[in-house]
Amino acid sequence: MKIDKVAILVKKASLEFDKISNPLFLSHNLTAAQYKILKYLYMHQDETVKMVDLEKCYSLTHPTAIGLLDALEEKGFVTRVENPGDRRSKAISLTEMALSERETLEGIGALLESRLTQRLDEEERKQLVSLLQKLLGVGD
Repeated sequence: MKIDKVAILVKKASLEFDKISNPLFLSHNLTAAQYKILKYLYMHQDETVKMVDLEKCYSLTHPTAIGLLDALEEKGFVTRVENPGDRRSKAISLTEMALSERETLEGIGALLESRLTQRLDEEERKQLVSLLQKLLGVGD
């Protein structure tokens, strides 16, 4: 049966992502969702990152963001301290352990991307990214 409904295909792609990603990150005691948080922090390392930044970027609910950060803090990847620019919020920072794991974890992220898109050539991959960005209204 050929599926031609965007919603079903996007959901199936998400499930495929989970199937591929979770075993890759398991060896580092992380989930794919936790890695996404670390990836954001790696990319914004020189900025003050607040929970609301993560919530907006990944469309997370506040309780989900708290759960991810609690787990990452417990595992020693992040710390939360009083935000010097806004005492009502916490600044989220990477620990030395997270920084030392960066190259390895980003390598796993690249491997995940490669496995997920292995049936696409480079032009198709770029087209898929462009279409998904358009669908989601991001990346302009």
